[in-house]
Amino acid sequence: MILPAVRATRAHHPKPSIEDVAAAAGVSTATVSRAIRGLPRVAQPTRTRILEIAQALGYAASASAAGLATGKTRSIGVVTSSVRHPDYGAAVEGAARALRGRDYSLVLLHLPDSSASPRFPRDLNMLCRRVDALLVLGAATLEKDEIDQLQRSGMPHIVIGLHGEQDDSDLDAATTAIRHLVQLGHTDLAFFHGGLGAQSRNGLLAAVREHRTSALNADGLKLREVRIEDQPGAIRNSRTAFSLLWAEPGSKPTAIVCASDQIALGVLLEAGNAGLRIPEDLSIMGIDGQDLGKSLELTTVIRYSTRRAAEGAQSLLAALEGDRSVTHPALWSPELMIRQSTAAPQGTGRQSLPMPQQKNSKSV
Repeated sequence: MILPAVRATRAHHPKPSIEDVAAAAGVSTATVSRAIRGLPRVAQPTRTRILEIAQALGYAASASAAGLATGKTRSIGVVTSSVRHPDYGAAVEGAARALRGRDYSLVLLHLPDSSASPRFPRDLNMLCRRVDALLVLGAATLEKDEIDQLQRSGMPHIVIGLHGEQDDSDLDAATTAIRHLVQLGHTDLAFFHGGLGAQSRNGLLAAVREHRTSALNADGLKLREVRIEDQPGAIRNSRTAFSLLWAEPGSKPTAIVCASDQIALGVLLEAGNAGLRIPEDLSIMGIDGQDLGKSLELTTVIRYSTRRAAEGAQSLLAALEGDRSVTHPALWSPELMIRQSTAAPQGTGRQSLPMPQQKNSKSV
């Protein structure tokens, strides 16, 4: 196909644009966008001619070009406060995988923390102009006033709570882990975490002792809290914290729950340096379900960040097809994965009791 009208233009544009295709076809850019996206109100002969010209030029439709005709970018914005933590990385991967299957692209916005200024409304407003909906990773990623502004904007969005946040999901995960250890017979435990809110901190042990462990005798349960700076340096910080705990006089815990698999790795390393056998002398659990824990044969509570983010993205796509009021967090249920790092404390002779939702790693 000879396209003389475009040759001079392409000399100034190494990559063909939608304007090049429109000029060659003698139509508007909106018509080109409709034709390429398979939308109605384009005559079939015109559509065929546009597609042939686009193929001859090597033009690939962009989300912004499609937006000329539809007002949609076919992009979902993903807002995250972390690019280092495995939980967030897994969530981004899950969202991207879900969107690829539906011909949507992912636009990432990193908002490190609420002290970064200015970050809103400039950054988020810019993102909103480029996307059709927002998936916010982390309940603490946006401040309350930012969420309020987002809700007023009418932009479909979902907020997914992730690792280390002060919400019911972390409380459920920690409680699931502690219940497993209590059922094994442990009554002296330590909880290495990245910082819990007062409500979660006060409710954790009460939840274990009361309705969540109604079938257990946990009256003598001792739970020590050790706060860890999780990111960066989670492994180094947890090693230091374990050494300090073990150097304290008096009795030592027989089991440790770690708020992430990375924290658990540091505890495992330092426990080995102290000559402790895992799980004979000390049981260790993580909360993540990342590949790291599987490699370590670490008993953990799986958070399924990848799947939860994928489900969140799919919910947003459904909202774009009709329901524009989707603002709820995606729900999840913690799942206990029993591996080789936990066992009954020595001298008790107890065995693990059946647990709902638990799996044996050998069957996965």
